Amino acid sequence: MIHELNSTFPAKKDQAGFTIIEIIVAIVVIGITVPAIMTQFSGLEDTKRPEFTVQASFIAQKKAEELANQFRDTITTACPEGTAATTTDGDYSIDCISEQVNATTPDSSATSTFGRKVTITVSRTDGAMSGMVFNTLFALDEP
Repeated sequence: MIHELNSTFPAKKDQAGFTIIEIIVAIVVIGITVPAIMTQFSGLEDTKRPEFTVQASFIAQKKAEELANQFRDTITTACPEGTAATTTDGDYSIDCISEQVNATTPDSSATSTFGRKVTITVSRTDGAMSGMVFNTLFALDEP
């Protein structure tokens, strides 16, 4: 009886599964493709070191806060209209430009008493990252 069962279900000599070489190859392929794919979605492909992006953000925020402490009609002394004023902060270059905008289209220049759009561009002086652009709107002070 036992002999009949063994002939009906013969023992498997080939075992299914992955070899260690196949597993290593899969890990290497995944290890190469995942970072290459994730770089496209991170927004940091131009930056050699992510801390440059963080530092540039803090510098732009500091500049915007300096401008916020001024009267809105005097912002043009620090951020002129039409041409960029360039300053430096350590290894960073800061370009600041302003333009008058109206309430309905804040992305385009206009002669208006609504507000002023300030564009701050921060980049590294050594070229380690491309410029990061920050925009902010300031309402004009009432006369």
